[in-house]
Amino acid sequence: MAQGRAVQSAPQHTVEWSGGRVGSKALIREINEALVLDVVRRRGTTSRAEITNATGLSPATVTGITSQLVRDGLLLESDVLRGTGGRPARLLELGRDAVVVAGVRLSPDAIEVALVDLRGDVVSNHRMPLSATDPETAADAVVAAVAAVRAVRPDAALRGVSIALSGIVDRRTGVVRHSGALGWQEVPFAAMVAQRTGGRAAIDSLVNSVATGLVLVDEALAERDALVFSVGASLGASLLVAGRIHRGYGGSAGGFAHSALGVRAGGRPCHCGGSDCLETWSSVWGLQREMERRGTAALDLDALEAANVLREGGAHLGIAIANAAKMFGPERVVLVLSPEVRATAFAASCREAFAGEYAFGDGAAPELVTVPADPDVFARGAGYSMITELFSADRADST
Repeated sequence: MAQGRAVQSAPQHTVEWSGGRVGSKALIREINEALVLDVVRRRGTTSRAEITNATGLSPATVTGITSQLVRDGLLLESDVLRGTGGRPARLLELGRDAVVVAGVRLSPDAIEVALVDLRGDVVSNHRMPLSATDPETAADAVVAAVAAVRAVRPDAALRGVSIALSGIVDRRTGVVRHSGALGWQEVPFAAMVAQRTGGRAAIDSLVNSVATGLVLVDEALAERDALVFSVGASLGASLLVAGRIHRGYGGSAGGFAHSALGVRAGGRPCHCGGSDCLETWSSVWGLQREMERRGTAALDLDALEAANVLREGGAHLGIAIANAAKMFGPERVVLVLSPEVRATAFAASCREAFAGEYAFGDGAAPELVTVPADPDVFARGAGYSMITELFSADRADST
């Protein structure tokens, strides 16, 4: 597969493409490859005849594409399917060894890397501390961490490095618009990593990475509308429209953490410079700062004194989520909770406040599902976001 790049197809229309040339035979072939790979991914093992039926491509086209994908190692020929009325047909499945992606979670104090294969399985993990949060140091550290985990599968082609971090991220341009956790404004971080690796790099928000992973592994979300919220050191939101992430202008969609439920004047100070942001009430950072203000150890969210802080933070989040859901009308709301708040009064208070908001006005509350933020969920999700491109026939995002 070709490296990603921006292609100018017309004076007024820029298209970002993960491989191929707009308007060319190469583009058509890559779309057809994606269709074929997606059928195999969904079915696990399948025959060329079944791929033909599922995609509508001609048998000759399917034969040509699958033969090339087998040579590239993206597909493997497995068991022989007999009893088809003709000569035995070989079944196809996704390859494991030819292509990998490095999914990276970048946080203020550490870098976590998950090496993900074509089937979405994590081949290896690596974690290393981050000595400083300035962009140059962070980029060098990402490259070093990827090199360490890559050594586990040195013969596989590295499709690229996909980085997830907290903040507002413009994935199309590779620019971190704002990250309060890292103290960044308008940092072209994807280009900085790509220059160091000589390959492709992409960035996204933590919650968008999780949402991409959920869609890849949960067929129920593949074509549906959903809201995904993450609660960790910061807050995040992702909008899934028919199974695709809606990113908004300049990557601004999902700017949920720095909204406020009421009047800001005199409220809790936020690291963004504002006051009474939802971040100050419901993020782990905000909960800990409020604990400090009340004279309790900030890190001890299990302490008895923390119960009221957690209940208040959960209630604020539940109301804010309900407000967003009423405007958007999703089928499902997914709440990804970090270990610090998962088994506390926070989660119960959030759910109660969310349900309570639907006692007013029309419409029933959408299903609210909580998902634990496992240690590698963000790094794995970042890897998924790049692997998913291989299975999508609609990879050109117009702006």
